[in-house]
Amino acid sequence: MFRTSNPALSRMAYNAAPAQTWDDLERQGRLGGVPAPAAARGPAANEKVMTVQGTVNKTFFLLTICVALALVTWTLATGQNSRGLGMALTFGGAIVGLILSLVAVFKPRTSPVVAPLYAAAEGLFLGGISAWFAASPAPGAAADVSTSATSFNGGLVFNAILLTFGIAGALCLAYTARLIRPGPVFRNTVIVGTLGVCLYGLIAFVASLFGAHSLASVYDPSNGGLISIGFSLLVVVLASANLVLDFDFIESAAQARAPRYMEWFGAFGLLVTLVWLYIEVLRLLAKLRSSE
Repeated sequence: MFRTSNPALSRMAYNAAPAQTWDDLERQGRLGGVPAPAAARGPAANEKVMTVQGTVNKTFFLLTICVALALVTWTLATGQNSRGLGMALTFGGAIVGLILSLVAVFKPRTSPVVAPLYAAAEGLFLGGISAWFAASPAPGAAADVSTSATSFNGGLVFNAILLTFGIAGALCLAYTARLIRPGPVFRNTVIVGTLGVCLYGLIAFVASLFGAHSLASVYDPSNGGLISIGFSLLVVVLASANLVLDFDFIESAAQARAPRYMEWFGAFGLLVTLVWLYIEVLRLLAKLRSSE
């Protein structure tokens, strides 16, 4: 999505330097985050331009911040005397994260500062929302937040984490191996589908304000109907496809020798999609559990 709309991707804005791709990392043995020997690096290694490896490093950094802050709100939200504070931080993180994401999208140059702050805000949000899902009772069971804090309510949250990173890892490997190549049809389909889901969500939200809750029922994690589950599956597929567009954006920007700050912007984009994917996987698993 960002590839076609971000003016920073104009090739006229980039300095001259050799391109960097996922294939470069594979040949140099750096996909695992281990730097290659100096002799194996291209002349662009010391240039202030975007590289795939630099984006990967910054993505792991943002994920570390996100997970660390998620553990904070998870602990607070599942504690007997701190649930109110945990929920307050959850809603605060959601609001601040939304504001910071808009700043980063419209002002990519702010990404080196905004991206870590966004990761922290989303961590607060994810920890609290995960605790909420964990506290929701399984069919036939009573809700118990303190118990779900250790059992993850039957593994719901833990399975969502595994599936999210499993999907992301598999798609990254498939993209690196050139098994997935996002062409114009793929890109346009994903963009239109994503915009359609966002528009539907906005319409459903506005309708619910006027008492019409039927449109928003597909977002209810306790709705185990076939239409609701099918909708969640569609959204999970769209979120996964957006990861492929993120990989393509990062590689294309590195090939075009984008300025160094775009590494933070690329990492920010990946984190946004991963957060979306995790929430939708969590919602899907909750619906599947409700259908039992």
